[in-house]
Amino acid sequence: MKKVIIIGAGIAGLTCAIYAKRNGFDTEIYELHTLPGGECTGWDRGDYHFDGCIHWLVGSKPGTSFHKIWRDTGALDDTVKILNHEIFARYEEKETAINFYSNVDRLKAHLIEIAPEDKKEIHKLDKTLRKIANLEMPIEKPMDMLRGRDGLKLAIKNIGGFLNMSKYRNMSMDKFISQFKNPLLKESFLALFPADYTAMSFLSTLGSMNNGDSGYPIGGSRALAKRMEKHYLDLGGRIFYKSKVDKILVKGNQAVGIKLIGGQEAYADYIISCADGYATLINMLEDKYTPEIYKTLFAHPHSYPTITSALVFLGINAQIPYTYRNLVIKRKEPATIGGVTIENTNILHYGFDPNMASEGKTVIAVLYDGNYDYWNALYQDQEKYRAEKKKLEDDAIAAVVERYPLAEGKIEITDVVTPMTYERYCNAWRGAWMTWVKPSKNVPNYFPGLLPGLKNFMMAGMWTLPPGGLPGAAAAGRFAAHRLCLENGMAFKTS
Repeated sequence: MKKVIIIGAGIAGLTCAIYAKRNGFDTEIYELHTLPGGECTGWDRGDYHFDGCIHWLVGSKPGTSFHKIWRDTGALDDTVKILNHEIFARYEEKETAINFYSNVDRLKAHLIEIAPEDKKEIHKLDKTLRKIANLEMPIEKPMDMLRGRDGLKLAIKNIGGFLNMSKYRNMSMDKFISQFKNPLLKESFLALFPADYTAMSFLSTLGSMNNGDSGYPIGGSRALAKRMEKHYLDLGGRIFYKSKVDKILVKGNQAVGIKLIGGQEAYADYIISCADGYATLINMLEDKYTPEIYKTLFAHPHSYPTITSALVFLGINAQIPYTYRNLVIKRKEPATIGGVTIENTNILHYGFDPNMASEGKTVIAVLYDGNYDYWNALYQDQEKYRAEKKKLEDDAIAAVVERYPLAEGKIEITDVVTPMTYERYCNAWRGAWMTWVKPSKNVPNYFPGLLPGLKNFMMAGMWTLPPGGLPGAAAAGRFAAHRLCLENGMAFKTS
């Protein structure tokens, strides 16, 4: 039985380890944190649980390709209730509002009522969402191993979706909204998906929800990760927590093991890093095997931005009536907070999940765009860093109390997350919780994870399948385990 060391117990690492274990490999995971999930996590504060990840989960619907991965890995099982929101998000500006209904029929009628001058483009949007709804990532084998007949099979199944994907995957949201005339409509689109995101992100999300997918698993992120951990341990796998990998050990041209912070070493036949991409290539491998494409991406972070954010969680000792999962409100005046000028307040209400707060209490969060460079500079002076966090907290409290007056005087716990939080707890490069979303020829659609000149090593995770997220991480983990089987002449078993 060949031994595999997997670096990172995030979603990619757990997925890879489960599939590898199921196919007969002896596996160990080394994780820097004290619990599984990586950035798919949540934490308790008194009577409240603050969820740091899942807003919707691609693959929540039975019969979809990603649903199979979630079932194979124990992330979803028969005990998990999936909630499909009637309204994905609501945008409010002065006395007007737009509801982004998950149902395309309702959405189309609603948008035409608001913007009759855009009726033609709204009908086009409606058709596009329906065509994209069933479009799924091929997961049966690593994407670089797909052949012409595989693509033909997929194209025949959903030719309309493929044509739209090729059109919108490299189109920015800024360009997409230029097709519309109504200012409110255009503002609302950009309030949900910023100008430099791909239009495909916006369209695939709404299309998926219309198809009954991308629901929310009750219990949230930490519960999902813990189910995967249990599934892996039940298979006989081993996880070593508080075990940060310092270096990947290389002998000749072959990866042979790992060295932890503190000096402990462990050896295996294969090393698979599902950790942060920058930490893997630049730090653990000392930049000796970094492909040119990653050298370019990491060297120019402002030309190729990744996604980070700041969050303020509020534990409120009152039952705040739940209306909308995500409420985006146009500010009366723009404000500059955390190094970012913001025009909207993005409020997340967790009243739909009873696991987030004790009875009679409510969790609400306010989400802000993050400027890593700004927060990183502040972090060097802890007094200034804490002052900016307090400014963020005060802004969030004021916004929530204005929208939900019942919360005034009843906020008993707050917790502020910044890009530095992601970096500290998850070793995330520039605090990123997703990778590159801006369309560019230099951003790979998929990187196989094999490094020229280094044998018995693979890299997996969201950095190999931009823009990442939970589906990208899980798919990359499965691909790595599949490739491991192929390299050893074994049929890949999924269950």
